[in-house]
Amino acid sequence: MRKNLRTLLKEKEHLFGCFVQIPSPEIVEMARHFDYVIIDGEHGHITRSQLLTMIRAAEAVDLAVMVRIATIDPILINQILDMGVTSLLVPNVSSEEDAIALVTAAHYPPLGNRGACPFTRANYYGSDAPADYYKKTNEDLFIVATIEDTGGLADMEKIISLNGIDCIGTGQFDLSVSLGLSGQIDHPKVRDAAAKAENLAEQYGKIYTTMIMEPSDSQDILSKACRLIMCGSPEIQIQNYLRDTAREARNHLPI
Repeated sequence: MRKNLRTLLKEKEHLFGCFVQIPSPEIVEMARHFDYVIIDGEHGHITRSQLLTMIRAAEAVDLAVMVRIATIDPILINQILDMGVTSLLVPNVSSEEDAIALVTAAHYPPLGNRGACPFTRANYYGSDAPADYYKKTNEDLFIVATIEDTGGLADMEKIISLNGIDCIGTGQFDLSVSLGLSGQIDHPKVRDAAAKAENLAEQYGKIYTTMIMEPSDSQDILSKACRLIMCGSPEIQIQNYLRDTAREARNHLPI
C-alpha cells in the first residue's frame, strides 16, 4: 500500500521530509528515516523514467512521495499523478488565477477537470472501478502552493483560502530575489512573508510548510499550522562530507 501525506498527517502531528535533486533511487532509499521524500522536478535534472524509478524506490521503503513540479502545466501534472504520486509541491504560485489553474488540473470533477484514465499505475492498471478510483484520488490528493514572488504575496490569502489548496509555504531564495534582496533569506521582509503565510494557514485551517537548514532549527517551530517540515537534501550532506574529508586528509598528510 502506497503511503500518502494526507493519511500520515492524520497519524502524526509533524512530518519530516527531505529533497532529492539527483536522479538516484539509492539516495531515495537512504532517506527512509524520514516520513516523506520530495523528488525535485524543478531544480533537479530528473527525466520522467528516472522519476518513476525513484517513486518505486520510495514505495519500497515505505516513504510517502511528493514531487516538486516545474510549472503549472495540466499535461505534466496529469502524467505525474498517473504515476501514483498523491502530493505535489508547486513553485511560483503567483496569483489566485494560478492557484485555480493548479486545483483544476490536479483534481477530477467536481473540483477540477483532470484528464481521466483508470488504467494507469496510479490505479494499479485498472484495479478499482473508475468512479471509486476518481473519488479516492481526489480524497488522497495533497497540494502545496509555494509563494515565491510579490504577486503571490499580494494574493496570498486568496491562494491559501482556495478549496483544493491544502498547504502553503514560501520560497525564501526566490522571494528574496523578487523583493530585491537577493540571497538575504533572513531579511525582515522575507521573514514577514513567511510569518504571514503561517498565520493565514492557521486562520484557514490549512497546513504550513517550512524548510530547516539544521536539525536543531526544529526547536523554533511553534505554530500549530506548521506540520510539514522539509530538512534540506542529502546532496548537501554528501557535498559537505566530501569537502571536509578531502580537506582533512590533505591537512593530515605528514610530508
